Order: sequence, then structure tokens, then C-alpha cells
Amino acid sequence: MECWYLLYCKPKQEQRAQDNLRSQGIESYLPRLSKRKTACSRVTLQPLFPRYLFVRLDPFSIQISAVRNTRGISDFVRCGIRLQMVPEALIVELKDRAKREQRCELNRGDTVLLTEGCFKDLHAIYQQSDGDSRSILLVKLLNQQAKIVVDNGIVARS
Repeated sequence: MECWYLLYCKPKQEQRAQDNLRSQGIESYLPRLSKRKTACSRVTLQPLFPRYLFVRLDPFSIQISAVRNTRGISDFVRCGIRLQMVPEALIVELKDRAKREQRCELNRGDTVLLTEGCFKDLHAIYQQSDGDSRSILLVKLLNQQAKIVVDNGIVARS
């Protein structure tokens, strides 16, 4: 039975390990995060969990040693002598979040919709980003424009 397992990779070799697993016909998942090192630098994709890689396989039909000896991989993460299994729901959630974060960049003046929290279903006007994970928005409250700072995860283009 195929399950998701967690692999520990050699430093900065997550992508190499994933490419080598793909060439062996083994499904793997490397969650990535868009990140800027400085305000002026370009966006780069970095592993969300450095040195870790999720792999889907059936340990009874695939040689575990073949996976362990793949270039870029140190070993399986274990709990005692058993391989550490990862729930399918966690992988699905990570993939869903990655899709949500791949939405297009917002520009000043764009109309957005807040999807969670006390401002749920409220329309606002995007002003600017406030770091990597927050945005400054203008909302109309009591017939006045007010600035609010919200998490990017609850902002959707309307």
C-alpha cells in the first residue's frame, strides 16, 4: 500500500534528490516558498522545510535501500526503527496552500475580498505589501476610509 514518507536530504540538495527520484519513477513532493532576501532582490523559490522531502511509495514493492542511496538523500526519517509516515491530509493541505499562494501579484488600487476573520466578505482596496506575509488595505468603515493590515492568506482578488 502506497503511503507518504519523509526523507532527510543532504544540505541544499532537495531539488537534486527530487529529480533523481523522479527518474526512478517515484513520486515526491517538495513544498516551496516564494521569498525575497532583500526588498530589492527578486523572488526565489526556497524549500518550505529545508533538507526534507516527502515521498510516496510502497515500502514492500520498492527497495528502500535504492531510495536511501539516491543522490541528494541522507536517509528516511524514522520513529525508532519504523519509517515515519506522513498523513495524506497533510500533503493535500500543503499542495492546496501552495496553489493559493501562486496567485498573481496585486497592484496598488486593485479591489480585493477578505475571505476570513472579522472582515470576512468585505471588499477593500489594496495599497501595498507589509513584509512578505501581510498587506495594507483600505476599507470603508462608517463612511470613512481606514487602513488595515491583514495576512496575505485571507486576501483574494475580487
